Amino acid sequence: MKVLTLNPQALKTHSLKLLQAVQDDSFKADILIGIATGGVYISRPIHESLKAQAWQGSYHEITLQRASTKTKKALYLKKVFKYLPYSILNILRILENNLSEKLKNKTYQGHREKEVVLNEVLKEEISKAKTLLLIDDAIDSGTTLVSVKNVIQNLNPMLDIRTAVLTVTHKKPYIEADYTLYRNTLLRCPWAEDYKGNKNA
Repeated sequence: MKVLTLNPQALKTHSLKLLQAVQDDSFKADILIGIATGGVYISRPIHESLKAQAWQGSYHEITLQRASTKTKKALYLKKVFKYLPYSILNILRILENNLSEKLKNKTYQGHREKEVVLNEVLKEEISKAKTLLLIDDAIDSGTTLVSVKNVIQNLNPMLDIRTAVLTVTHKKPYIEADYTLYRNTLLRCPWAEDYKGNKNA
């Protein structure tokens, strides 16, 4: 497993590469949804590019507070991270990911985090749409995307929902990405606790 650090420009470039993968598959979404936090940094440049191409769909962002995020924030030692080189931080990231995968349940057992809340406007659009693209920065266990996808699919069982992420980090996530740029690769992006600027993007 490797760790790739992306500065804002590299992140935008990767986001547009992801869009190209979707378009190469001839998939056209009626609705585009970015999942905060990381997913919206991917979905926003994709949305801007689609608008420039006269896309007629609708764009939304949803927030889903991951339980694991609170744990990570409690464990991150920001002052220490500031002095550690990326070579050490990379090892810590890989260890964290490996531990997370080992502790993960073998089968998906339902969404144990905060409820997925969609506003009424989005619900109405989902009920009438034929295609939808869910965007996040990464699939680790896949819990977040499975949870969101299940809620949306229940609103419209006939809806064709595709998922797009920059990377899939676990070997056997609960959900596979329809579109991704990397596998077995961890991405350090500007919103990460251990991001200190671009070193190897």
